[in-house]
Amino acid sequence: MSGNKGVMSLLVIVVLATVYGICSAKTVIVGDNTGWTVPSSASFYPNWASQQNLQVGDVLVFNFPATAHTVAEVSKANYDSCTTTTTVGPVLTTPPANVTLTAAGSHYFLCTIPTHCGFNQKLAVSVSAATTSTPTPTPTAAPKKSPTTSPAQSPSPVSSTATPPTPSVSTAPISPVGMGPSASFPMGPTAGGSPASGAKSAPPPAHNFAAATGVSILSLLSVIVASAVLF
Repeated sequence: MSGNKGVMSLLVIVVLATVYGICSAKTVIVGDNTGWTVPSSASFYPNWASQQNLQVGDVLVFNFPATAHTVAEVSKANYDSCTTTTTVGPVLTTPPANVTLTAAGSHYFLCTIPTHCGFNQKLAVSVSAATTSTPTPTPTAAPKKSPTTSPAQSPSPVSSTATPPTPSVSTAPISPVGMGPSASFPMGPTAGGSPASGAKSAPPPAHNFAAATGVSILSLLSVIVASAVLF
């Protein structure tokens, strides 16, 4: 597809250049109002030619009365010597004679009627290459691609490496309600009947002490009474 477009573009450029060249070509009347005739001075046609800006594709128009003059293109040597027997192209005898300039460089023309060239009815012109600017085709803009929207990336969850604080366990003994921190509890006998190792025996309560004391007094009185009886 791109190759076909390139060929078509080239053909369009060639056609446009050809049409532009044809449209830009101009028609020039030799000698202006004087036309093509035996001039009044030898400098007439050289002066006229020096004022022209001829390019390839331009047309020279030679105006003259019928049967009075002719036009023929000749070489530089034949132009200088006014030799009319050898010409570059055909001899034009019908007015107006139109000559299209097809090549750049110097071109030489003269009238083949005897003695006319000797009386300065001859023309030398300089033709330059066509300077037509080739129109530049407007490049076709490539279709713009729609921008691709990339999905937004969700932020990665931040992994917390912080270690949760360890609750501090108090090792201080909890005092019973209503008791001071120095309160102690009597330790009971162990399973074997002996007190716990290292634990001190608490003193008996007051009522137990009184009972124990009473028993001792009774025992003492019994001993005393028994002694009195015996003695």
